[in-house]
Amino acid sequence: MRPLATAALCCLLLTCMQCGLANACTSLCFDTPDGPIFAENLDLLIPGDGLVFVNRRGLAKESYGKSTTGETMKWVAEYGSVTFNLAGIELPWGGMNEAGLVVGTMQLNSSECPRPDERPPLSEGLLVQYALDTCADVEEAIAKISVVRLARNECASHFLIADAEGNGAAIEFLDGRFVCHTGEDLPVKAMTNMRYERALAALERGGPRWWWSNPGASAERFAGAAARIENYDASRDTSAVSYAFGTLVDVVAAPHTKWCVVYDIARREIHYGTVVSPPVKTLSLDAFDFSCDAPALMMDVNAPLEGNVEHALMPFDHATNLRFFSTFCDRWGIKVSTEGAADLMRLFESFECVR
Repeated sequence: MRPLATAALCCLLLTCMQCGLANACTSLCFDTPDGPIFAENLDLLIPGDGLVFVNRRGLAKESYGKSTTGETMKWVAEYGSVTFNLAGIELPWGGMNEAGLVVGTMQLNSSECPRPDERPPLSEGLLVQYALDTCADVEEAIAKISVVRLARNECASHFLIADAEGNGAAIEFLDGRFVCHTGEDLPVKAMTNMRYERALAALERGGPRWWWSNPGASAERFAGAAARIENYDASRDTSAVSYAFGTLVDVVAAPHTKWCVVYDIARREIHYGTVVSPPVKTLSLDAFDFSCDAPALMMDVNAPLEGNVEHALMPFDHATNLRFFSTFCDRWGIKVSTEGAADLMRLFESFECVR
């Protein structure tokens, strides 16, 4: 039986993690002749420490939160993935799985999740990992996320999702309801830190000046992302990845932007740079063994590297993961005992192979 203190600690951590994000993250996706490109900025008020994880398929996982009937949510990871995590294993901010599904997270303070019911709740980080673990495309992600209940006290974000076919979805939890924009309801595949329908209304009614643009110049960044998506020209912009990084620079929220990540979905490649380590680094999902028998891998997102960095990934290390978690807590003033922190990380590390 998991101790109640551990579950309570999880709730505290994840709530603080999401609410502490700066109001300035941006995600977008645009189509190219070679396939879709997904790009996103992470903006934080604290240093951008984090870990890159190679997550294996075949692991049996379980949520820590319980439903009103005492049930937890259980699933088996069908797909391997590479994720960017702020506070340790199983708590991704974003990532891509081997099927080409990408999930990005942005703060949305007006989110409101359903009240507790018979559905086991997921934290926002676990929701991202659940989608990457179990979904091959946007249609499947919508179907599965629509019946998930986000924990009510951990609901301060919305999500942009894209797949290998260039399909996209903007997913929000508003007024206690699941809200999804996709297909014709998603004319601009971009999100910032205001409700998607309001960002789109601001754009359609004359741009950001029509709408009060706070938090974090959200309407301006949405308009900037929309313009860059519209203006992409494959005959002129010969490197879609470079164009994506240029777009992220255009919508940067200085001095808060800490990470810039570009997913070349068709090639299953991830390119990223950070304010601590600006040179672009590249990871190819084709280079990894995602099977359960393979070692779990991780690396510091701010490692002083450049180019292909697959060689820098190391086997999962409890002490390193725990150190990043503890540092995160210290920076947010979250009081966690050494024993409590270790117990929490072991909870997420305990998932076992079933296939």
